[in-house]
Amino acid sequence: MISGSVSLMCGENERSLVRATTVSQCPLVEDPQIVLVSYAKRYMDIARLIRLRFIAQVCPKLRVEALELAIIHVKKTYNVKMYEELYRTLCTERERSMSMAEAEAGAGAEADEEASSSSGTASGQAGKAKREGGEAHQYDAYWVEDNTMEATLLLQELDAELNFKKSNSGSAYVRRVLEEIGDYHVKSGNLQMAVKFYARARPYCTSSDNVIDMFRNLIRVSIFMSNWWHVLSYIDEAKQYALGYPNLARSVPAQLSCAAGLANMGLKIYKTAAHCFLLTPYDQYDYNMIVAPQDVAFYAGLCGLATLEPEMLRLGCLTSEKFKPFLALSPIMWDILTKFFNNEFDHCERLLHELESRVRLDIYAAPHVDALYSKIQARIQDRRLTHVAPSTESSATSLLETRVTQKETSIYFKDDL
Repeated sequence: MISGSVSLMCGENERSLVRATTVSQCPLVEDPQIVLVSYAKRYMDIARLIRLRFIAQVCPKLRVEALELAIIHVKKTYNVKMYEELYRTLCTERERSMSMAEAEAGAGAEADEEASSSSGTASGQAGKAKREGGEAHQYDAYWVEDNTMEATLLLQELDAELNFKKSNSGSAYVRRVLEEIGDYHVKSGNLQMAVKFYARARPYCTSSDNVIDMFRNLIRVSIFMSNWWHVLSYIDEAKQYALGYPNLARSVPAQLSCAAGLANMGLKIYKTAAHCFLLTPYDQYDYNMIVAPQDVAFYAGLCGLATLEPEMLRLGCLTSEKFKPFLALSPIMWDILTKFFNNEFDHCERLLHELESRVRLDIYAAPHVDALYSKIQARIQDRRLTHVAPSTESSATSLLETRVTQKETSIYFKDDL
């Protein structure tokens, strides 16, 4: 029964994952300021795959490396269609790179015969290196066949186990199998099917923690799909449910603050997003599978600089004991905020420029960089004028006083004469 549904839903679910990595609003990043391998290690599972795929789409310099890392990672999942898509894109990019190298070598040959010999040798060596690099990622037909068979057998096994548990076991066992099927669909890239099975676990939850875990699964997959209204809806439901339990009423809102911040930022409600990120306690942070702690500092700092009142931003960022550990992991964001509050606007703007290319590689922040930077620039300009205004007024007053004194003095001496 489940396997039949999978074949019907697979195409739409793949398109959902494509929509989650849309780049229509994001310009190309020509000067990336990250070490891709280290960056990718911050994230896990599908979150790493989505981010690597996005970087491959928006950053030409990192495209081949991002695709290679994504191919390595996708082979830890059941997502064969994603593997084939990434491999085709990698082959196309390698062919384009080799064509460009050959064209450059040919242009050099026409310009100077001696340079042609040198560049031809270099081109040959580069081509050899690319071919050797390409051999490391030859199409793995064995993995495709083996993985497809393994995924099919696993789904059949889970389907049979679900039917058996429904007839012969308690709710806890049924819930566990439904969650395993949801996890399977996440690894397969069928995110809508994952949502369906996670939601079906609700009647089989036997404790309040089970219900919160179900909501967290739904929120996580909705983030992968960029279904921001669904994220907020599940967060509200989880909070309403948690109100009935004193321990959950204290912990759940804080644990879901980061997800709420992402959803509001995705919906361009930047002020609310800033509040949510700043309410995320470092000691309870457990969304690092999706968003690294450094990212929380970037999101909160940029959304806060763009929308919050300065004193509120100072209290929420620089003096908040709960949030300061996030900034400690992101020294550049700390410097930007301190320069802003110290009225060192030129230095603040230089740091923001340095940060820009890094933020544009973040799939969740990239569509909002232009809007946020525009608001921050306007805020800096306002503060610059406010900061300069008192000294200007003071100078004008002093000049007026000087002129009055000179006039009085001249009158005095005239009368004296």
